[in-house]
Amino acid sequence: MISNYCKKFRKDNNLTLSETIKLSGVKCKVGTLSAFEMGRSSNIEHLTIYIKVSKVLNNTFNFMNNLTVEVLNNGK
Repeated sequence: MISNYCKKFRKDNNLTLSETIKLSGVKCKVGTLSAFEMGRSSNIEHLTIYIKVSKVLNNTFNFMNNLTVEVLNNGK
């Protein structure tokens, strides 16, 4: 659920995987981040990339609030 939310966030902001990595300033390979978004990696540390991007986009509050809602709605 978290990886799907992150993928949606990236796409809603019209970012490629490469652009997302670059904006975050975190060292990560495109394939690794793609695996996270596709649910093939459960390394929650990748969430840091999306949080940092939300900060660059001045959208951290909305990102974190919507992430919380997503987790709570899917954790029923």
